[in-house]
Amino acid sequence: MYSGGVPELIDGDVFRTIVPLELSFNGVNDNRHLNDNLNDKLNDNNEAQLILAFIKQKGEISTSQAAQIIDRSHSTARRVLLGLVDDDILAPSGANKNKVYHLKGDKQ
Repeated sequence: MYSGGVPELIDGDVFRTIVPLELSFNGVNDNRHLNDNLNDKLNDNNEAQLILAFIKQKGEISTSQAAQIIDRSHSTARRVLLGLVDDDILAPSGANKNKVYHLKGDKQ
């Protein structure tokens, strides 16, 4: 259901489940880079969920607040916020240090 592949169940001393994933990252040739990209996407998704939960509760979020919530650097928080803007989920308002983000369609 998640990957389009057939999972493999192995019953031994340790029960293992293998779920094949078909990932597509343009221009990626080595597995290390693929794993880094996958981990970044998963982390971004978890971080985005934390940020969105905060915005739903408080109405808006600054980059500094986002950095605290996800316990990452200011630049990482800005990258996640800008990703949500690019995905048309958030809208920014204000300029530079006073910039805050809110759900698209909410009052600015």
